[in-house]
Formats: sequence, C-alpha cells, structure tokens
Amino acid sequence: MSTAGKKKHITRKCNHCFVTGDEKKLFSCSRCKAMTYCSRECQKADWKNHKGACQNNGLLESRLREHESTPQGLLDRLFLVDGVSMHELDQRLEKWVRFHSPTLMAATVHALRLPLSVSRSRTHLLYVRLAPRGHAEHQGAPAKFFRVLDAEVVEWDEAERRDAPWPESLAQLRAMQDESERMGRGGVAAAMVECPPLAVQTVPFGSMRELRERVQEDWKPFLIAQVEQGKRPKMVPVR
Repeated sequence: MSTAGKKKHITRKCNHCFVTGDEKKLFSCSRCKAMTYCSRECQKADWKNHKGACQNNGLLESRLREHESTPQGLLDRLFLVDGVSMHELDQRLEKWVRFHSPTLMAATVHALRLPLSVSRSRTHLLYVRLAPRGHAEHQGAPAKFFRVLDAEVVEWDEAERRDAPWPESLAQLRAMQDESERMGRGGVAAAMVECPPLAVQTVPFGSMRELRERVQEDWKPFLIAQVEQGKRPKMVPVR
C-alpha cells in the first residue's frame, strides 16, 4: 500500500476516550482481551457498551477450556496445527489479531472505501479468511501464527444471513456503532476474521471520522504481504 502524502502512525486507542497508545499507556480487558483502555475509570465508563461482547468472549473461552479435556477435545489435537487444542488455537488467534491490528485497520479503511464515505462502515464489512501456520514457519512468533488466504468486502445484509455467530456478532457491532455515533465519537468499522474451526471474530476500529486521503486500491496485496512477512507497518495513512 502506498504511503505517499501525509502519513499518521496507526496505534491502538482507548475504547472510551480514544486517547492513543502513543499518548498514554493502554491495557487490555483482562477477561475478553479485545478492548483496550487507558484507565480503570474509562473501562468502567465503557462497561455498558463493552459488557455484551466481553461476556460472550469470556463464555467462549470458558467453553473452549472445558472442551480441551473432553474426548472430542483430545481428538481435535490430532487434526489441528502443531497438535494444539481449540483453546490454544483461539489464544494464538487473539495474539495474532493484537499484533496485526494496525494492518487490519488500514486494510479495512481502504477495502470499505471509507475515505469516500465513513457511512460505508454501516453497510459493509471486511471479511478475512485465515489458515494456521505450523511451527516450522512461525517459530513461536505470534505475527506468523496465521496467513491470509483471502479477503473480501461483504455487504452487511448478506453477512446477517450467514450462520451463527454472524447475526449475533453483527447485532453487537451495530449497538457499538450506534452508541459511538450518539456520543459523537465517530463511526466504527470492522474486520470479520475467521479461521475454521474457530468461530468468526469481530475486530472493531472506532473513532472513524472524515478521512482526508485517497483510497488505496492495493489493500489486499498489502494485507497479505504484511501478514506473510510478520510485519507491522510503522507508518500508514489513516486521515
């Protein structure tokens, strides 16, 4: 992806006040590990919006942990990469998403063509399909736990007709979008990341306002290359 013109460093933001990780040290929610905050006060203030997704993520993790010791859970290890359990594969995906969040955000912005209209975040999603990589490739580096098989833009209406947990995930995302806009924080776009047999995971990006840049048409090769090489872009255009 071209980085010509004005550039800004993409970093994580507090899910409540949207201060960036460059301005203040952030921490992840200890239960779901999906949302980041700059203070306990911000985490508490955002609980109304965060509660549903957090509880669902926590419940999923508990179920995956319980599944590990079942006969099916033990059988899963024979077919999953590196002989890991479903829970361990889910933990790898969590670490991979955290590392590649800046890349996923940049790809989402341009795939959804948000510089043309931020409102497209309410009508379109970026769907990213992954495959796990074995130890010979990743060597224990979270950035290389998975590779991108394909990525495409999906219309919201079509996504809602997909099997569970798509409808439930989109309902939570819509509630997040509505609250963000009501509070004047801007739009919320999302990438839907999936690596079967794990369920699809929603990766939201908030504080989306008018983006003053050109749409980069090469977002897909950029995404695939960055992930394949295990790189995190230092400077990518966002506004």
